[in-house]
Amino acid sequence: MFILLIVVVLVVYYVLADLYTPFTTDAYVQAYVVQIAPRVEGQVVRVCVQENQAVSKGDLLFEIDRRPFEHRVALLEAKRVEAIQQVAQLDSELSAAKSEDVRLIAEEAYAQTVHEQEKEIFKQDATTDRKYVEAVQKHKAAQAALGRSRAQVRKAEQALAARIGEEHALVAEVNAQLDQARLDLDWARVYAPCDGLITDLQLREGAYTHVGQAVMTLIDSGGWLVVANFRENAMSRLREGQPARVALRGAPGRVFDARVVSVGWGVSQGQGVPSGQLPDVKVPSSWVPPAQRFQVRLALDDPQSVQPRVGMTGSAAVYTEPDGVLNDITRFWHQVIARLYHL
Repeated sequence: MFILLIVVVLVVYYVLADLYTPFTTDAYVQAYVVQIAPRVEGQVVRVCVQENQAVSKGDLLFEIDRRPFEHRVALLEAKRVEAIQQVAQLDSELSAAKSEDVRLIAEEAYAQTVHEQEKEIFKQDATTDRKYVEAVQKHKAAQAALGRSRAQVRKAEQALAARIGEEHALVAEVNAQLDQARLDLDWARVYAPCDGLITDLQLREGAYTHVGQAVMTLIDSGGWLVVANFRENAMSRLREGQPARVALRGAPGRVFDARVVSVGWGVSQGQGVPSGQLPDVKVPSSWVPPAQRFQVRLALDDPQSVQPRVGMTGSAAVYTEPDGVLNDITRFWHQVIARLYHL
């Protein structure tokens, strides 16, 4: 009878604990991992870090030979000066074309006047045919020259009108190329994007790097999380912000305070992928299939209290009621499990 009573108490505790203090031994440490890859290619001339070295955001990791990029910048700076000179020359050509147009307008007006005069004289038979024809031809030549001049003015105006904002297109194009060249020059030095630890270092001086090809990995030391996989029948009361406790096998005997930062809403098993085929329905291997597990992410209240490693395993418990009756029992049980991690 006593044994039966104990079994009943344990079953009741097990059921209630799943609701109010859900516990799991399927937990592990996770961190954001940054693949460090250059944005430009070239030969590495300096590597400033070593394997497992701690770095701060903005620290220089490695440097690619900057000379080709410096040459490109110098070349485009000279080209920019040339483009500015070309624009100034276009402006001068427009001024000259306008001046020439003014002169030809005057000549055309004079030629027209002479033509009108010779025409009246010719009607009175007071001039020769040659002089009249000469006046007609000079007027036509003046009109043609004026037409060419006005075309030259329009051409010069159109050349100067090719602008992007307040900047001429010739200069804007070179400036864009120059900005890209300066950016490539800056990218020849690769800096740490965050505080972290260097690992998987695959780089030496003299190596040739390619764009987008990772040469080392940076573990973000400011974003440690504990991912706890809870059974689905323990998820109903879990909410963000609830207090939790974590024990890690890498720090046996200790239990750390934590807090829920996110509760997972799905796993890959429930994701449908269109394939054009009939659904693959798996047959359960037992009468009572195991419950699905969902990810719950926890953040340690004091990340400096332990030196975590990515993939470190442990256990976690979440306390859905601040003053719940079962909280002390689960804390005690969790502490026992943490001490067993010494084994």
